[in-house]
Amino acid sequence: MTINEVIEENRELQLRYAKAINTVAALERKLQKLERENERLQKENISLKDENMKLRRQNNILMRAIEIALQIHNAEAQYKHLSLVLQKIKEETGEFKG
Repeated sequence: MTINEVIEENRELQLRYAKAINTVAALERKLQKLERENERLQKENISLKDENMKLRRQNNILMRAIEIALQIHNAEAQYKHLSLVLQKIKEETGEFKG
């Protein structure tokens, strides 16, 4: 191999090395972006799980209130019972509109 061939091969290797370094840097940036997105989604997931638990609790309370109301034979008493349950949910959460 001549000196010129060695020099040319060295240049080609340097170019390939530079491209590889750029590729690694781009992949690291993508990885960081994906890690940030993953962290954001994990926080959102926790928030949604909390919201789901609250809604399940409200649903359980309402279902139990309906079961109790069905056992009450007086329509006014049923209405009063359900109204009190809904009012309690409103006070606890401030979210329920009913």
